[in-house]
Amino acid sequence: MTGDLTCRADVEALLRRFYGRALVDDLLAEPFTEVREQGLESHLPVMCDFWETVLFGAGTYRGSAFRVHQRVRSQHPFGAAHFDRWLELWHRTVDEMYAGPHADRAKVQGAGIATSMNRRLSGLPSVAAEALRLGVPGSAPPA
Repeated sequence: MTGDLTCRADVEALLRRFYGRALVDDLLAEPFTEVREQGLESHLPVMCDFWETVLFGAGTYRGSAFRVHQRVRSQHPFGAAHFDRWLELWHRTVDEMYAGPHADRAKVQGAGIATSMNRRLSGLPSVAAEALRLGVPGSAPPA
């Protein structure tokens, strides 16, 4: 751990490690097919903009994360189990690399985003994401 997330370079390092896992994960590999095919370098600037905006209020992300996920889901169906796995990897990666208010915010926002996306896309709640979002004791993702 190197302290808290403080800048875009920290966000990029976090995303590189996270996607290094997600792109080869047995469950997440299929929904991330396009990212693998286009290469992480084409996806990373947009994701850095998104998380820099979420964490630091940078205002650099101008897209619609929902529309992107909606398009991907039409090609590679995914649901609550995928969001739960995404969240597990996200929390593990954040915890390995950072600690502090922004790292905590990254985990809280990740849970909220996973819950919201899953609900909007499928209409079904992700039990793990909802529990984490609400701070239910014992609901932390496995290490």
